Amino acid sequence: MTNPQKGAVAAFLAYLWWGSMPFYWKALQSISSSEILGHRVVWSAAFTLVLTLLGGRLGSAVSYISRNKKNSRLLFIGGYLITLNWGLYVWAINVGRILETSLGYYINPLVSMLFGTLLFGERLRAAQKAAIATAVAGVCLQIAALGEVPLVSLGIALTFGLYGAMKKAVALESRESLFIETISVAPAALVYLLYLQFAGRADFPYDPATTLLLAGTGVMTSVPLLLFAFAAHKVRLTTIGFIQYVSPTMTFLIGTFVYREGLSIYRLATFCCIWAALAIYSADAVMAGRKEKRAENAQSREGIFIPPHAHAYKDPTLPRGKRLSRFRGR
Repeated sequence: MTNPQKGAVAAFLAYLWWGSMPFYWKALQSISSSEILGHRVVWSAAFTLVLTLLGGRLGSAVSYISRNKKNSRLLFIGGYLITLNWGLYVWAINVGRILETSLGYYINPLVSMLFGTLLFGERLRAAQKAAIATAVAGVCLQIAALGEVPLVSLGIALTFGLYGAMKKAVALESRESLFIETISVAPAALVYLLYLQFAGRADFPYDPATTLLLAGTGVMTSVPLLLFAFAAHKVRLTTIGFIQYVSPTMTFLIGTFVYREGLSIYRLATFCCIWAALAIYSADAVMAGRKEKRAENAQSREGIFIPPHAHAYKDPTLPRGKRLSRFRGR
């Protein structure tokens, strides 16, 4: 199996894992969402600590925190953002709002595009602008028809979009960055769990099955993130862009057909707008990828080696029409 094939399989497994998560959280429905979140953070920190120790990277992670204060702060913020995202997600599932989580993760790629423009100066193509406008129209339709803002969906999309922006701003090996993020939130989560216990508001002691499920939240949280990190280095972002819709589609189907959540005509119309936006986004990504591939093939036919992650620069020694035909690696 080639590296791109391995990457595609890893990405598919990650999104399949995320898409099936409603079953796991529903099995813990007897525990309050905030208590589940506390356990999820603490056990995730324990799991990533073990991974970091086994990989011999604990020293480099600690050294990174001391040497890179600015990036460490960004990772700390990212840890709290993803924790807020988890909290919204678990709470929404356990109170019967699975479809709203699905909508949030459908909106997320479009939010990421918007943040790319606002925070990193990335330019949007016309089709991408149309996709964002279509998604906004869908959200506005729900507001106008139901008289309510889909706060859960927007909260999930915005927190995960900001988390992605934090990850983009900090280049660090996936296990180390995940360890720093979780360890930054773990003390607050542990204090909260102790507070619940001493205040008599915790469900502890748990039965054996619940204890095992709570301890497993660390694995359930961390493994798909590691699979995704592996995939990101092996396959094109266009491929990942398609595969990522496995998760919200599974969540949508689970919420509609397994847990029988109501799907009003207005909510369905909102989903249709989001699906249309994603169709525009995906078609544009495919065409852009093909255009880039044709350009690479044209350069290869000219006998010019293009190193991985190369980018064009102007070479004043070449004729005017060919000044962009040489490449320099990043």
